[in-house]
Amino acid sequence: MNYLEIINNPSYELIETLDHSQIKPFIKREIIGNLGWGLLAKMYQGIGLLLFGFALIKAFAPFMKHRETLMLEWMGWGMLFCFTALIIIHELLHFFAYLLVGVRKLSFGMDLKKFIFYVQADKQVLNYSKFKVVALAPALVIAVVSIVGAIIWFEQPLYYFFLTVLSMHSLFCVGDLGMLCYFENRSDDEIYTFDVKEEGRTYYYKKIVSTEHRSMKNS
Repeated sequence: MNYLEIINNPSYELIETLDHSQIKPFIKREIIGNLGWGLLAKMYQGIGLLLFGFALIKAFAPFMKHRETLMLEWMGWGMLFCFTALIIIHELLHFFAYLLVGVRKLSFGMDLKKFIFYVQADKQVLNYSKFKVVALAPALVIAVVSIVGAIIWFEQPLYYFFLTVLSMHSLFCVGDLGMLCYFENRSDDEIYTFDVKEEGRTYYYKKIVSTEHRSMKNS
């Protein structure tokens, strides 16, 4: 569907305009009180922090006993990886997920002051189903790779690297899950969204359901 088919069609109503500089307040607003994706985001983040604490305590044990720093060093490498290469990998996974659902005209954006990185699909329309694929791709892929890596290198130095990546990446995914909350908080509406790159904005439209159709749906 072309974005012009939405903005020029009276069957669709503009319900929200999101300036990309306001992404963090937007996500915070949508997550609060959401018992679906919002609750999952909080649980995922909480488990990630607990996992990091577990790995740190476990890595400190050899240091306290024998002044062995290898495990701590690999946790340090994991942290460095998370805040450098993993950011790129995370956004590339979004990029390939967009391609998977048939979206083109993609570009990367960032706000270093707010430490925000994103992929935008210029004037490409997505519904909830397609947006879920895009939003969840990094969380699922990186979680699976990290868990498999931790299992393969269990109790070896690389084990601490993968535990660190798994735990820290949970913080990266809160925004993605928060964006899904927007759709879930309006589950009665059929919502479509698209970015306009030159404006630095995302638009949300809902399909207007006729009174007759709504009555038949509720009966």
